[in-house]
Amino acid sequence: MLNGIISAVTEKLTEKGASPVYGAFDAVPADRKNSGIYTIVGVRSFESTTPIYSLTKIYLPFRAELDIKVTAPENYSAERLYEFFSDKIYPAAAELSGLESFLKGISLKFDSNISRLVLTAVISASGTTKIERSSLQ
Repeated sequence: MLNGIISAVTEKLTEKGASPVYGAFDAVPADRKNSGIYTIVGVRSFESTTPIYSLTKIYLPFRAELDIKVTAPENYSAERLYEFFSDKIYPAAAELSGLESFLKGISLKFDSNISRLVLTAVISASGTTKIERSSLQ
């Protein structure tokens, strides 16, 4: 389920022009990723509630906090990074299909481990996953 959420967000960000976008669980080392701006999508927290059963489907309500990290070379200005976020990331996060989502917080810092400027947006999202009952057997 977590990979599905990450894939959906990654697709939407790519659609809005924020590529390249990587999932947090990919195996690509940071030094092999794009040398310009790139985005990493991860799940900070996840909680599912009691399933709802019908004759043919199981509905699983959930809440998640998504981490969207936009990284840029250290010589990038904070203004350019915020502009990229406003133009590409925020519109995509507002249009996540099937999810109620809102921007919970945003921060900007330099990450000395990868020598890059990192803008982190925390998106709170909730939705319901549908599972066909026949696929569970």
